[in-house]
Amino acid sequence: MSLDVAVVGSGYVGTVVAACLAHVGHDVVALEIDDDKRRVLEDGAAPFHEPGLHALLAAGLDSGRLRFTGDVDDAVAAAEIVFLCVGTPAGDDGRADIRFLEAAARSIAVAMTERKVLVTKSTVPIGSGQWLQTVVEDAMAQHGGPFVPFAVASNPEFLRQGSAVEDYLHPDRVVLGSDDPAALDVLQELYEPILGQDFDGGDRDQTPTLVRTGLTTAETVKYAANAFLALKISYANEIANVCELVGADVEEVTHAIGLDARIGRRFLDAGIGWGGSCFGKDISELIAAAQDHGYEPRILRATLEVNAAQRGLVVRKLRRRLCGLRGRRVGLLGLAFKPETDDLRDAPAIDIANWLVQGGARVVAHDPVVKELRGVPEVLVVDDCYEVADRADAVVLVTDWAEYRDLDLDEIRRRMRGVLFVDGRGVFDPEKVARAGLVFEGIGRAAQTLAR
Repeated sequence: MSLDVAVVGSGYVGTVVAACLAHVGHDVVALEIDDDKRRVLEDGAAPFHEPGLHALLAAGLDSGRLRFTGDVDDAVAAAEIVFLCVGTPAGDDGRADIRFLEAAARSIAVAMTERKVLVTKSTVPIGSGQWLQTVVEDAMAQHGGPFVPFAVASNPEFLRQGSAVEDYLHPDRVVLGSDDPAALDVLQELYEPILGQDFDGGDRDQTPTLVRTGLTTAETVKYAANAFLALKISYANEIANVCELVGADVEEVTHAIGLDARIGRRFLDAGIGWGGSCFGKDISELIAAAQDHGYEPRILRATLEVNAAQRGLVVRKLRRRLCGLRGRRVGLLGLAFKPETDDLRDAPAIDIANWLVQGGARVVAHDPVVKELRGVPEVLVVDDCYEVADRADAVVLVTDWAEYRDLDLDEIRRRMRGVLFVDGRGVFDPEKVARAGLVFEGIGRAAQTLAR
């Protein structure tokens, strides 16, 4: 059954949600008040790189199931469900900035004329459901209009940049939280095509699990999930650093422990740490929420500390191997915080490039989709990945894009004036690197200095 849906905010989350809900058969109106951004979306394009999204946007617009508007009354009028997908960036204190969410809630409150289910989709602070209820009620009262009944729900997103469309349409689980059973029923109806994988491209052999729970519990699930994934990566990096000290190989260690069904292999890849807009912000918010109640979450704080230190590890390796950075030429392969996205938010490459430049190094970088490193203008971004090796003293793999896995290492060596190759993502076989005449330096692995 088709439902009328409004999606408020056409950023990363909102655009994916709107396109995917239209794809599975719902009628979606997406609100975007930025005129320039809206015009791009109305042409069937997204203002960011995300595989598969452009095709869904174009199909939704062509079918008439998806349209964009800059008018809140137009967006909300017919909607039974309103998804709030506005940004909640981290403030200086580590807490989520909910000013945009409050502004959106107030405008929706004034526009409502009949019962709606208001759904927080962006990651919001724990307890935001009750806060949202109060904001909407106060806005109605201040406007002097009639009180319109509504329900508040949480439907946390678990989208990975680079595979967001796949994650939304083929999730492991769908979490719906509300203290209003009727609201949960409406949301479950909305998700029926995805729960049953009953849509074009659905996989009925892999149906997701539905989790119906309370409002605060659903909000907490998102923070707990991201914190655990970040913790798992930081744990792998901590073990990698120990492996280097004792002479063990972290790749073999994590492979062996990952075979234990209680642990699992995913997110145990040692390297230069995680980045992006979610993990750091969400852990900081969870820490702050715990501290509000007088509890100090030590494991969560350690997760952040290990990750921050891991970025500096690459620079320390370069400084030691090159006997200093001043006047050295370093090539960086990859700038985005992960493959298949152009997102530079909290990307390890930014810190690494900054520290190298501050140390006096000349930095040349390549990324398949990022064409400039904002914030570090001294870095030259080139169009050909092999150009980073030209006269380089060292080349560092920062982001494990698939195309880097097939690099011609002999060509890399021919272009370099030095021989140091730092694998920051555990992608390359150390012996293969050494056979190309390069000195391999990894994370948690013994250096290989074999020459031809």
